[in-house]
Amino acid sequence: MRSTLALGIVLAAAQSYAAGAPPSLPRSTPEAQGIPSSALLSFVEAAEAKNLGVHSVMVLRHGHVVAEGWWAPYGKDDPHMLYSLSKSFTSTAVGIAVAEKKLTLDDSVLAAFPEDAPASPSDNLKGMRLRDLLAMSTGHHAEEV
Repeated sequence: MRSTLALGIVLAAAQSYAAGAPPSLPRSTPEAQGIPSSALLSFVEAAEAKNLGVHSVMVLRHGHVVAEGWWAPYGKDDPHMLYSLSKSFTSTAVGIAVAEKKLTLDDSVLAAFPEDAPASPSDNLKGMRLRDLLAMSTGHHAEEV
C-alpha cells in the first residue's frame, strides 16, 4: 500500500511537470477519501517524536491530496536536492512487479532487456540478475564520472 502511495504521488507530479504546468492535484478531506484525520495526525506526531528530519509530506488517496505540510524551516517553495531519487522509485516499481509476480529478483538482466544485449555478452553480464542492478553491485572496470 505504501509503495503504491509513493508511486502515485510521483506519477501524478511527473505528469504535471511533463505537461509544462505546475502540479495541481485536486484536494479533499481525508475522511471523504476514507482516511481518518486522527491517523494522519498520529503519523505527524510519530515523525516529530522520532526526529526523522522530515522536510515535508504529501498524502494522496484516490487521486486527491488529503494532507500536505512542511516542517519548519522548510516551506512549499523551497528547492530540494533529490539525490538518487530515481533509484528509490525504480526499486519501488520493481517491488510492485515482484509482488504482482511479473518478475523475480533472480531474473536475468539479459532476459529482461534482450533488445539491449550485446552480440557477445561477457560472462559477468550473462550471470547478472535484476537484484544486482537494484543493489548497485554490477561492478565497473574504472570510475566513469
